[in-house]
Amino acid sequence: MSKTICLLVLLAAATSLPAQTYKWKDASGTVHYSDTPPPSNAKDVQQLRKSAPVTPAPAAAGTAQPKPVADPEAEFRKRMAARQDAEAKQAKAQEDEAIRVRHCEQAQAQLSALDSGNRVARYTASGERVALDDTEREQARAEAQKAIQTWCK
Repeated sequence: MSKTICLLVLLAAATSLPAQTYKWKDASGTVHYSDTPPPSNAKDVQQLRKSAPVTPAPAAAGTAQPKPVADPEAEFRKRMAARQDAEAKQAKAQEDEAIRVRHCEQAQAQLSALDSGNRVARYTASGERVALDDTEREQARAEAQKAIQTWCK
């Protein structure tokens, strides 16, 4: 007997649940909730509870349907990959800028040393120190100016 009473209570509870619940806004912007489909001029129609597959009410003209997210994990991985790429590009740009500044400073120091009037020397392949003569000094000065034009922008 208690099994039949439990079965009847469960059956009554299952039939009292609404099959579908809708939420929408009317033309004046008032939000409505009901278990009947909204009128055709309703905006922002949402189906809150589904018990059986029901075709959604047609959306008002001009309202965009939200894009369904197929796989949140894949979207997250895609965002993380894009973020890592952006960080890598930024790090590469900073490294390139540091290299450019270092080369610019070296070229300016070289030109300053050549213009100072002091003796400037170079080292040969065997490690011997040789002072620059006037033509070599002008050639080194032209190379330093070219390096400044290249690196100091």
